[in-house]
Amino acid sequence: MTGELGDAVRPADADFLTGGGEMGELIRQHPWADTPMDEPRNWPTPLKTLTSIMLSANQPMFLVWGAGRLMIYNDAYSQILATKHPHALGRDFLEVWREIRDDLNPIVEQAYSGKPVHMDDIELVLNRRGYPEETHFSFSYTPIRGDDGQILGFFCPLTETTAQVLAERRLRESEARAKGVLDGMAEGFLLLDPGFRILDLNSEFLRQSSRSRHELLGQSYFATHPDSENSEIGRFFKRSMTERVAASMEHRSVTVDAETWLETRVYPVEEGLAVFFRDITEQKLSEAAAHETDERYRLAIRATNDAIWDWHFATNHVLWNEALETAYGHRPETVEPTGEWWLEQIHPDDRQRIHDSIHEAIDGTAESWSDEYRFARADGTYAEVFDRGHVIRDEHGKAARMIGAMLDLTEQRRSQTALRKSEERYRTLFNSMDSGFCVVEVDLTSDQRIDYRVVEANPAFYEHTGFPKEILGQWLRQAAPALEEFWFRTYGRVARTGIAERFEQGSEALGRWFDVYAFRLGDPDDQRVAILFNDISARRAAELRLTELNENLETEVAERTAERDRMWDTSPDLMVVIDFEGYLRRVNPAWEAVLGYSESELVGRHVNEFVLEEDHRDTVDAYEFAAQGGKPKIINRYRHKDGSTRWISWVAAPTSDLTYATGRDITSERKAAAELEQAQEALRQSQKMEAVGQLTGGLAHDFNNLLAGISGSLELMGKRLEQGRMADIDRLLNAAQGASKRAAALTHRLLAFSRRQTLDPKPTNIGALVGGMEELIRRSVGPSISVGTVTDGSLWNVLVDPNQLENALLNLCINARDAMPGGGEITIDTSNRELDERAARLSELPAGQYVLLAVRDTGSGMTPDVIEKAFDPFFTTKPIGLGTGLGLSMIYGFVRQSGGSVKISSEVNVGTTVEIYLPRHVGEDDDTGLAPQELEHFEAPAARSVLVIDDEPLVRMLVVDVLEELGYSALEAGDGPSGMKIIDSDEPIDLLITDIGLPNGMNGRQVAEAARLSRPELKVLFITGYAENAVFNHGHLQHGMQVVTKPFDISVLAERIQTMMAEE
Repeated sequence: MTGELGDAVRPADADFLTGGGEMGELIRQHPWADTPMDEPRNWPTPLKTLTSIMLSANQPMFLVWGAGRLMIYNDAYSQILATKHPHALGRDFLEVWREIRDDLNPIVEQAYSGKPVHMDDIELVLNRRGYPEETHFSFSYTPIRGDDGQILGFFCPLTETTAQVLAERRLRESEARAKGVLDGMAEGFLLLDPGFRILDLNSEFLRQSSRSRHELLGQSYFATHPDSENSEIGRFFKRSMTERVAASMEHRSVTVDAETWLETRVYPVEEGLAVFFRDITEQKLSEAAAHETDERYRLAIRATNDAIWDWHFATNHVLWNEALETAYGHRPETVEPTGEWWLEQIHPDDRQRIHDSIHEAIDGTAESWSDEYRFARADGTYAEVFDRGHVIRDEHGKAARMIGAMLDLTEQRRSQTALRKSEERYRTLFNSMDSGFCVVEVDLTSDQRIDYRVVEANPAFYEHTGFPKEILGQWLRQAAPALEEFWFRTYGRVARTGIAERFEQGSEALGRWFDVYAFRLGDPDDQRVAILFNDISARRAAELRLTELNENLETEVAERTAERDRMWDTSPDLMVVIDFEGYLRRVNPAWEAVLGYSESELVGRHVNEFVLEEDHRDTVDAYEFAAQGGKPKIINRYRHKDGSTRWISWVAAPTSDLTYATGRDITSERKAAAELEQAQEALRQSQKMEAVGQLTGGLAHDFNNLLAGISGSLELMGKRLEQGRMADIDRLLNAAQGASKRAAALTHRLLAFSRRQTLDPKPTNIGALVGGMEELIRRSVGPSISVGTVTDGSLWNVLVDPNQLENALLNLCINARDAMPGGGEITIDTSNRELDERAARLSELPAGQYVLLAVRDTGSGMTPDVIEKAFDPFFTTKPIGLGTGLGLSMIYGFVRQSGGSVKISSEVNVGTTVEIYLPRHVGEDDDTGLAPQELEHFEAPAARSVLVIDDEPLVRMLVVDVLEELGYSALEAGDGPSGMKIIDSDEPIDLLITDIGLPNGMNGRQVAEAARLSRPELKVLFITGYAENAVFNHGHLQHGMQVVTKPFDISVLAERIQTMMAEE
């Protein structure tokens, strides 16, 4: 940000600089970026606003900004600078006016202290054109404040009054000279007003009349000269005054001392009549006196700024004095000396009005006329003028002549407008400022009883003092008799000495404290003091409260410090101050009692010197977390001085650079918890072994029975075959197959109990499933128990294994039947449920949509301890031989595996309700139905090959036989790596059949995944007797994969193979 942006401010960055004439362009081009003010687009809002106002104003203005007092001004002010322009832009204000720096310094300092300054007609000697010249100005310095109240500079509108002051001085000098001339004349002189009172006279007249000045001045001429009013001279005076024309006459004058002939001449002037008395005895002296008198009159007219005109109506001739040129630029000798020319110079909008008003005076009987209008200057601009004239009429009352003077009001109006705006700004500031402000008039007539009254006050004055508005103008000793003497003495001192005072003082009479600045205002004889103040009562009250609080706080801190020290010294818990790098700063005495180390052995050492190595990392993490502002909690192990280990539980809180921590010795609690855990683990192992014993005993019993049936049937089949007896073969074969199927059902129940059964989930409508089972349930529970169903017509689907759900429902109904030996009612209820967070948490489920399947009975019910154990494996309340205790365990495992929840509510002798919640499934219904479908006849195409991997040779042989019967060629492998060799070969493979549990490092799932890397479309059929649910992605197989569970029917396996081969 250097000269490039400073050389030309882009308009988009500084819209407030738009326009502004020459100075607007110079400011836009100035390299501000090289100054402390920075680029205009970055200027503060007050600076931008005042610059914009200044550039659009016609009055001279400038502003001074910053500590460097850099100067900005408008076109009007550039005329005042003269040859100092344009170099003054952006320079130090005091350096620009270095010739008057001593005069300006105190004024600038006052403005930068926040005090406005106003001065009228101050005289300054400036060197602005290469030579010293006397100048006069009226100006106001207004401080500019930022948002934070800081003084940023000051703003100054001003008016140069040099021409006016010098003109007034020249007029006074001219009048003095004229007076000297008159007094030196040999003719007597009188100046009479319209009432013929003597306004002025000269020494010669005093000599001629033998009177003193005191006797004559201000008196009527006719009163001081008895018998003259009706004499020739009296009539002459009256006629001259009326006709307003110069005239002369000769007459005899008789005085005490002499009798002389005098030539008396009268001249109408603005004040009335100028009368000259000449002793015609000495003609030459009289002529000289007359010439000098005429010259005095001419000089007096020339000295005025008014354009004097004399209009003779008979000739329509208008005579102008030199002011027509000096004031308006028209040379009297070159203008047309007619009334028409004068009228043509009047602004068109004013012309008709002036024409009518002056002719109304001329044509009527008025003796005078005045009006305001706009008069054209020679340069084409218009001046605002005030014109007045006196009509001189003949003996018939007809207007013969009119003498007038035209005064230029332009500068006066401009000054008045500037003054009015300045006063408006002052008044706005005066009324809107938050500080109280007033001007008081002080009565110093008695030093013992000084009084003052408020002559001007802003609204904040009344708000801060509480005085009513009626206080204005009243003397305070009478209006506020309780007011303290301090205020009268202080303001009296400021008024008398002129020394400003700044102080803070309270007033009991007003009930407030004030911050006051008082200074003398205007002329010392006016005895006026300006007072700027703020109500600081709230601050003072806060300071008093703070002092009291500090005093109380010191006592409280001392008490709490002593209390903290007692806690530090007596606490059985460890207390420590530690830095953020882990070094101990302070420790309490409990360290020695708990760990055996004295304070001197601990302070200054790193904490990990006492912490077991295994806990070092956690300890470092804790104090680093505290360094980041956290409040760590940690349990770590410390080495006692005797070598033993102590468990310490810590809580800590950080400050600026230290952490304060408290630690409790929990070694005994940890020991007790470990012993309890060991006891509980031993109990769990005992219960587990008991359960395993029950399981293995039950399995041994059931499988021995089943194996007895299978082996017996096979043995008899062998004997019958040896004997050639074929009649009983089918019966024995059916018996063996039935026993094997019962064994498969037993393993399925065990898998469901362990929650490891492979499910076949399908979109299922529970209402339809219940309806399809209703008749089966009625037959199963018997005629003494009524079965009812309550089903929601718009029931949602669920994703479950329908066969397992049927088994669960039938199991629950049979349990209900066993609880009602004397008969009763079973109600099956299905409905949709929305579970919020609270309800779902009670059912150990996430919030969401579920389908409820509830089975209620009116049986004997359960006690709370029975409900608590109902889902435990092998727990049963049925007599020995009537139940295994696996039914509810199987239901629980199936429901949880399906993403649901099951709970029991029961009351003894009232009944039991079992509720199953299953998550809603959003998807297509399963159109396959619940009944098995007949497969169409299928013939295997030629050249289809199947790879079979199983570590059990018998199973592998059976599968290969089935494949060959179906017309497929079979490839065999006994483990995963062997199968992968075939897969990685060029052998064609249309279907992979693999067991899940394979030896030698690769299970069936891993083989399938590896095979699909090289053969992405390969179909896979898994065979498992004990499948982890996670293997199939929680019950969901990938596309082109299916599963069958051992033991399986050969026909089921064949149908599954044919179905997969037929799929494309």
